[in-house]
Amino acid sequence: MKHAFISAALAFLAFGGAHSSAPAQPASCAPAGGLSFICGVQNPEDLVLVPDTGWLLASGMAPGSGLHLVNAREKMARGLYATGAAASRLDKAKFANCPGPLDPKQAVLHGLSLRKAEAGRFTLYATNHGGRESIEVFELDTRGAAPTATWIGCVLMPDGLAANSVAAFSDGAIVATVLLMPGKTFEDAFAGQPTGAVYLWAPGTPAFRQLPGTEFAANNGIETAPDDREFYVVSSAARKVTVFSRVDTAKPLRVAQFTGFAPDNIRWTSDGRLITAGMIDDEPSCGGPPKNLAGILCSRGYVVATIDPKSMAVTEIARGPANTSFTGASIAMPVGNELWIGSFNSDRLAYRPLK
Repeated sequence: MKHAFISAALAFLAFGGAHSSAPAQPASCAPAGGLSFICGVQNPEDLVLVPDTGWLLASGMAPGSGLHLVNAREKMARGLYATGAAASRLDKAKFANCPGPLDPKQAVLHGLSLRKAEAGRFTLYATNHGGRESIEVFELDTRGAAPTATWIGCVLMPDGLAANSVAAFSDGAIVATVLLMPGKTFEDAFAGQPTGAVYLWAPGTPAFRQLPGTEFAANNGIETAPDDREFYVVSSAARKVTVFSRVDTAKPLRVAQFTGFAPDNIRWTSDGRLITAGMIDDEPSCGGPPKNLAGILCSRGYVVATIDPKSMAVTEIARGPANTSFTGASIAMPVGNELWIGSFNSDRLAYRPLK
């Protein structure tokens, strides 16, 4: 029952992604509210940029949405790991406890993380809620005309827990956030009480373990430092990003505080900054800041901000109004002179001029 509760909760939660209660989307794919769209990409909750290319990868947090390959130059998207395009090869040496390939028809993919493996190849990690609560692992090959993905393994989450976001270290260790621990509620998170934590899995170990000191109100996005020494954790309800040492999580190292919006996912930009996006708190048509699920699912404007990883100074780089064509902003990624924005409950990706 705990397992079912967590899965159902994540299906409705804006901080972590929603699909079954997403607001109805208009049929038009015309630009609106300063945004242009690629439609038909269901619940693209997270985005990662494939380095030194014009390709983006988008998750699909709806049953069967799968992974999406996005050509930012040509404004096109197609299935990368989906029904009819689902290559698999289990790496038993690395993922001995994985029961088998992910069924693309069941996949409900959420947070993403991309790590370079060797020339032209990357390892892609994705949190999954379809069929099992897990971190799914793919090999991304960029040596051809377009990237291809092959499923190579998984790491199951502890019973009763659902991962929200994931990040990887260069040695293959994985850190994942859990938004709601068993017995915790959305109301607890809005009240500022700790509801989640960060979990670590290392190759050769049987299961994830909780990292002490990482308990926050609505643990959400997560990212690792390029030198593997630190990692960065988003608390959406507390509007902050906290930095921890990889070797000792008992005491935070640095904190970035946000005002006016709830940060969601977090990623590196090509110029060495962290970037996050989220929904505006003070939305008059929604009755102000969200206090419950209805408040989260209400159509809200968005904010995109960057963080200096050393000083933790926050710089707002984009803002937009509430838009019924595109709601639930959860991540943003600069590509050239454009800013691409993902959503936890829209049927499309958005893009706009960066400035």
